[in-house]
Amino acid sequence: MANIEFINDAYTKDNLRLPIIHYSNEKKDICVIFVHGMCQTIIDNYFAIVLGNFLSEHEIGFLYAHNRGYSIENDILMKDGSYIRCGCMYEIFENCVLDIDLAIEKAKELGYKKIILMGHSYGCNKLIYYYYKKNPDILGMILASAPDMVGLQLLSQKDYNQLIKEAKNNIDNGNPTKLLSNLVEEYMYMSSQTYYNWFNKNSNLDNLPVMGNSNNWYQFETINIPILTFSGSQETDNYLHLDLLKEKAKSCNDFEYKIINNTNHFYFNKESEISHLILAWIENRF
Repeated sequence: MANIEFINDAYTKDNLRLPIIHYSNEKKDICVIFVHGMCQTIIDNYFAIVLGNFLSEHEIGFLYAHNRGYSIENDILMKDGSYIRCGCMYEIFENCVLDIDLAIEKAKELGYKKIILMGHSYGCNKLIYYYYKKNPDILGMILASAPDMVGLQLLSQKDYNQLIKEAKNNIDNGNPTKLLSNLVEEYMYMSSQTYYNWFNKNSNLDNLPVMGNSNNWYQFETINIPILTFSGSQETDNYLHLDLLKEKAKSCNDFEYKIINNTNHFYFNKESEISHLILAWIENRF
């Protein structure tokens, strides 16, 4: 079992304290930084717990880096002792840059020399945007269940036009944090500023347009480091076009993908398989 360290003194450049869990090892060479998806925490992502332990046993560090979008709603402590209301309901996509910056900074402070970024679901979109904006010095990128977030919303949210109009009206009237009148994806309320930020027609989140609602591959096309991507075979069609991702990764000459059979979005009962897949990918390249 790995040595697990809870890091509770890490602050973003805009002074939010974000919890980080560190699965440590003595070698301090490579560290995988994990960026979770919508509303998630380490408790929800059991496969990440298995992965962290497994990589640590093989002398690879693992940081589960919570971002300001963890949980549906939460109050995050600020450096001055005050709190800011955040979580998925209030998150602004572009702020992911600050959160990933913090995780990389912390990994370097811990003594790691090389970084691999790993995202799950919505976390993949964040990594793509981050790489496009920062071109960080990292070894590679792992994309687990990478989604077309905007395409999914347009397909599944039958009242999309109503909600996007309502969100814009609330923002224009000085009420950006006002919650929308209807549920998003049938399970959560979302603030007007978040819904409009994520799903307006010019959104930076529209960076994996698998479902054809746009041609916004320009962020993804900048990635020029090795990529490993995989999805569960029981996921919806949106997650299964990994051959298209390979085609669109025009700057990447080392792209590996795999469909994990008989599992879902959270790799239930396949945690060990994806852990071995990731370890082999790392050991064969780095």
